[in-house]
Amino acid sequence: MKQIDKKTIVKFIKFGIVGVSGIFVNSGVLWFVHDFINIPLAIASLFAVGLSILTNFIFNDFWTWGENKTNRQHSYVHRLWRYYISASLGSGINYVVLLVLTHMFGIYYLIANLAGIFAGMFSNFILGERWVFKSKSMDN
Repeated sequence: MKQIDKKTIVKFIKFGIVGVSGIFVNSGVLWFVHDFINIPLAIASLFAVGLSILTNFIFNDFWTWGENKTNRQHSYVHRLWRYYISASLGSGINYVVLLVLTHMFGIYYLIANLAGIFAGMFSNFILGERWVFKSKSMDN
């Protein structure tokens, strides 16, 4: 089994910290849009996820994968699009978990949302590391 290096562990911790900020953005937007604007949960969740993806990208691009700034393989906009595409997998997992837990098991929607976010976290990190923020040196 391949051992994970210290640099990857530090990156994963940073990714987790950024993810926690994204949880606050996601949950706050979901709560506001669903409870105060009365948007249906399924639509409110899509809006909350989309906004939290954007804020997570900004923080991850600057901080988590910030050491790649001079060795970036793709432009900012290209990385942003790749991030949205890769986050779609994690967001899809989040969305399904949220709806299944709330509608089938009666779990409070904000708790179900946290479970969904956690479920999608690992695919988001792997795709971020290997595809979105990949440095030029990773091709060699």
